Parts: sequence; C-alpha cells; structure tokens
Amino acid sequence: MVQSENPRCPRCGAAHEPQQEYCLDCSARLPDGKPGRGRGWIRPAIFFLAVSGIATAIAVAISAVGSGSSSAASTTTTAPPPATITDTVTTPPTAPTTTTTPKPTPKPPAHGLTTWPAGTSGYTLVLESIPASAGAALPLAQAHAAQRRGVPQVGVLLSSRYASLHPGYTVVFSGVYRSSAAATAALPAVHAKGFPSAYQARVASG
Repeated sequence: MVQSENPRCPRCGAAHEPQQEYCLDCSARLPDGKPGRGRGWIRPAIFFLAVSGIATAIAVAISAVGSGSSSAASTTTTAPPPATITDTVTTPPTAPTTTTTPKPTPKPPAHGLTTWPAGTSGYTLVLESIPASAGAALPLAQAHAAQRRGVPQVGVLLSSRYASLHPGYTVVFSGVYRSSAAATAALPAVHAKGFPSAYQARVASG
C-alpha cells in the first residue's frame, strides 16, 4: 500500500502531520490545523515578538545615524608622507597551512528553539514525546518551559521524519550529540533541571 504524502506548510513548504496546528519550522498557523492545548501563551508571545521587533528597529536606526555622523566627522585631508628609500628584503616563501573547518552547530530559528541539522544523524535527550495529533502548541510550550529551566539546545521535531524514532509523535529534545557517550554524560544535568524521565535516543536521518 502506498503511503500518502504528508501535507506541506503554505509558507515554507515543510511537511507536517495531518490536522497539525502550527508549522514546527516557521511557526506559521496551518490552514487545516486542529486546535490543540496550551494556546494561552500565543498572544503574549506575539506581543513580546512585536515589541522586540520595534525595539530592534529603533536601535538599528540610532546606530546607523551615529555611524554616519562619525564617518563625516573623521573625514580629513592629510598630506602624503615624504618618500623614503628602503632596502629590499626578500622573504622566503612559507609552507601552506592546512585549516580544519569545524562542523557547524545548529542555529535556533526565529522562535528561539534549536532545529535538528538537516541530514545529520546523532544522539539527543528526549524530554517529552507528545502525540502529533495533539497539535504543535503544547510541544512548543513545553520546549519554552524547558528553556526557562536552563536546559540547553531545546527544540522540537516530528518523529515520522526519522527512521530511528517511533512515528506519530512530536518530540521535545535537548542537545545534538555525535556520540552516545556524550549524550549520556549530559543526562544527569537534564534530570536535575526538572526532567527526571528524560532519556537518550538516536536520531537517524533518512
């Protein structure tokens, strides 16, 4: 039997579960979403984002005016230095250096949560697994609550996108680790921050 493809977000094109209320990639409200629990935080969050955007725009405008004034004030005409005669020194060529580019770390999207790096397999700590049919509002609220408790690299992902996870759940996770040992070492700190049921899981892409 051919499995039907999940519907996609009209804003960013990301796949989502049927009747999911919000897109987990861009936080847009989905047209066929089913209202979930925990919606009381949405209006305060939208108000906070609006106030932050206005404050950022004012700060950028003030910075632009200040740098323009500084550039105008510092523009002066200076006489060229007198010509000097120097001896020519030949520098022997140096051996080429090899640089190692570090692996990029996951960048948080606009809503402040960590996004699992595309095409990356690794390990993480599962804080909560919530049925995808409950919508996106509750997992997002739980993720922000974990952030306020000091849990690092908190994000959400759909388990159906990863072969190593049981499908049909929205997973609230913490951390992107390359090895099982690294994830295990971080587990006690997460337990101490109010998530005693957190456990390690492998996230395999594809």
